[in-house]
Amino acid sequence: MAGPVLSAFGWLSDVSGSAEAAALSYPVMAGLVLFGSVIPVVPTGPVVAAAAALALTTSGLSLALVVALATVAAFAGDVITFAISRSQGSRALAWLTKRIDPARMDWARDQISQHAWRLIIVGRVLPAGRVPVLFAAGSLRYPWPAFLPAGATAAFIWAALYAVVGAVGGAMFESPLVAVAAAVVLAVLVAAVPALYRWVRARRAVLPT
Repeated sequence: MAGPVLSAFGWLSDVSGSAEAAALSYPVMAGLVLFGSVIPVVPTGPVVAAAAALALTTSGLSLALVVALATVAAFAGDVITFAISRSQGSRALAWLTKRIDPARMDWARDQISQHAWRLIIVGRVLPAGRVPVLFAAGSLRYPWPAFLPAGATAAFIWAALYAVVGAVGGAMFESPLVAVAAAVVLAVLVAAVPALYRWVRARRAVLPT
């Protein structure tokens, strides 16, 4: 997971001495977050963490702007995903649905009617939770006026969380590239914790008592 993110940001090794590279890093980050929020093949959390680490270790980037752009890109991606989930019968919906765990989808549908706002926020932060929650909300025709503020709040919390992770990695090292590597590793570990917790619970459930 970390490899593609490091490759995407590797060309920014000289960002501290290049205003042009610093300026280009913003659309690179926002584009990756938007793309990964619509087509979940890019680890968007480590992308934001890497950008935050660069912002903390160089003079050409703003951490606040990283958070703002990551929030906007993540929110835009979630809006697109939510809109697709409401378009029953579309090819995009069929393609994405094949990549969702049916058990997660059923759980999200059961919860969305009573805890929609909270579930949208939690689903955005937890790995592998965002798409099932958005699809469940869309399939149940969750209203747009209620979704938009919940989605915006969720995107901001998510962006701020991974920016903090990246800032922690950036604070450890002076070298931008080393800081980016540390931030990506930390972000991957943060994303892995819930999955590890679920795996441990599943193992305990099947082991004889």
